[in-house]
Amino acid sequence: MDDVLEQPEMSGSKENFGKFKDAESLLKAYNNLESEFTKKSQKLAMLETEKNLIENERNRQADIERKVDEFVTKFESVKPFSSALKESLANDENLNLETEALKLISNSYKQPKDYAEDEEFLNNYIYSNNQIKEKIVKDYLKNITQNSPIKFSSSASNLALTPPNIPTTIKEAGSLAKSIIKQK
Repeated sequence: MDDVLEQPEMSGSKENFGKFKDAESLLKAYNNLESEFTKKSQKLAMLETEKNLIENERNRQADIERKVDEFVTKFESVKPFSSALKESLANDENLNLETEALKLISNSYKQPKDYAEDEEFLNNYIYSNNQIKEKIVKDYLKNITQNSPIKFSSSASNLALTPPNIPTTIKEAGSLAKSIIKQK
């Protein structure tokens, strides 16, 4: 502190210590004040250190985000793995993103036969796709009409050839299937 403490005024033989009764209580108050100031300074230094650590971690995370986002922009096929790449890079900043991406992709790769047996995949991507449904029904109906013989209906004295009943909608196909099942 560069400030010079003012000397207490002298009035006669007694010294004036302001609100303090003597020099000893003034010194004690000054020491307490200095101690509190030191504590506050130490706490401020600690908080500044914590703030710097937090800022450094934020900057590090932002750098990781930027690196992975740039990598994903270059290699769009690794986009589903961007979270895992960020986590891996956070654990090891010297990690080679291409090597890690290849490892993640190879660990999650499935053979086509695996997808055919994966009920969740089938429900989410095959059975729920209207184009695929229509294709299956059309192929099924085409197969039925090509392989079915001409139907004959006979009554008491005459025979009549009737063309096969070809459904044009899924509802009609369902009704036809029900009627065939009931006949058997």
